Amino acid sequence: MLMAPPDMLWWLLVLVPLIPLIWWRTMNRRRRLAVPWSTLTPAEGTRRGLTARTRWILPSLRTLAIIMLAICLVGPIKGDQYTSKAVEGVAIELVIDRSGSMRAMDMEIGGRQFERLDVVKSVAADFVLGEAALPGREHDLIGLITFGTFADSICPMTLDYRTLTEALEQVTPASGEEGANTSIGDAVALATSRLADLEDRHDLDTDDIRSKVIVLLTDGEDTSSEIHPLEAAEIAEALGVRIYTIGVGRNGIVPIAVEDRRGRTHVEHRRSHLDETVLREMANMTGGAFFRAQDTQSLSRIYAAIDELERAEISEEQFYRFTDLAVAGVTLGTWKIPALLILPLILLLIETVLATTRYRTIP
Repeated sequence: MLMAPPDMLWWLLVLVPLIPLIWWRTMNRRRRLAVPWSTLTPAEGTRRGLTARTRWILPSLRTLAIIMLAICLVGPIKGDQYTSKAVEGVAIELVIDRSGSMRAMDMEIGGRQFERLDVVKSVAADFVLGEAALPGREHDLIGLITFGTFADSICPMTLDYRTLTEALEQVTPASGEEGANTSIGDAVALATSRLADLEDRHDLDTDDIRSKVIVLLTDGEDTSSEIHPLEAAEIAEALGVRIYTIGVGRNGIVPIAVEDRRGRTHVEHRRSHLDETVLREMANMTGGAFFRAQDTQSLSRIYAAIDELERAEISEEQFYRFTDLAVAGVTLGTWKIPALLILPLILLLIETVLATTRYRTIP
């Protein structure tokens, strides 16, 4: 946008209308015959040539140049507004149970029964990407760890959410050969280690991380960890990592899809038990929260609540950069406009060239 000229230079604008009058007055006084004649009567009937009829071009060019110089002295400026954003993101480790009990078919999507792990993967993907009723994450580093008998880092901390969700989609319940028990403590310890190691990641900008968070989702109790879940929570607390725990599924007898040795799947009814006491204590120790999800809707609401609790902080600072149009060029769209000071110089150059060529007179 064009800014108003400074108040101290407004008086220069008053001189602009007077410049043409002063110039023409000066030119009239300087007029004289190039060759003296006793009388001009014989020449009065002579037809004037094109050069004589257009001599007004020279004083006009000089007048325009003076006007442009006066405008440059006034100091027109252009102010461009800029916005600087400072983002403080959140580092989140998604820790998801893939033990055998996650095959339980006690949750629904669209009126159809699905395994717990399928529902968890769907809602977790919505949490990351921002689909369905969840706004999604932005500017946050997110990693993925799964666990059965053993804890595995499936996706390192990343800003590439598509790659993360593709890795999440490939997660399946652990088989007996892989180890279908539950190692909550080992998984939390691994997630804490990954968050603590962020400072050594040279491929990521970790200077603006505001908080470090673990979102633990499980449907059972720890049965095979080398590190007790509460010991893992103590380590997380010491390193400033907050843990949100989610208990998913119903307690009691639930239908579970079981695959026999021949690869055939059938449904059995088994008892499912969630250790709410340990999960609640882990969350309380680290300043997080414990949530209980017995259906898909409640799980979505839980992820939405965590999303609200752990949001990136964005601060904006607006500032202006001013450009002196008299001496600096300006870009408007695809057009590059030269400095205003060039215009009077060009006019004076044209006036000088014409005065010494086409409109040259005998002194």
